[in-house]
Amino acid sequence: MTQPTITSEDVKNYLQNLLLEEKKINLEGVALNTNLKELNIDSFGFLEVIFSIEHHYNIFFPQGIDNINTLQDVIDVTYDLIQQKAKAA
Repeated sequence: MTQPTITSEDVKNYLQNLLLEEKKINLEGVALNTNLKELNIDSFGFLEVIFSIEHHYNIFFPQGIDNINTLQDVIDVTYDLIQQKAKAA
């Protein structure tokens, strides 16, 4: 049985729902290039988001993910990790 294909848009939708449900941050009208700090997501909140994404998609972010600063960065890195996992399967 093949897994359904996950798109970048799916990741974006999941992130939007996650931030709304867990952090009470509504991303409606917020640009994807918005810095996470501008949304009041501190380093602890960032780790909570990453852990939720890892659990949901069964992926693991590598150590030193310092290059994630914006919503789009989160989407791009998550999508890339999902694609890498799919290729390895």
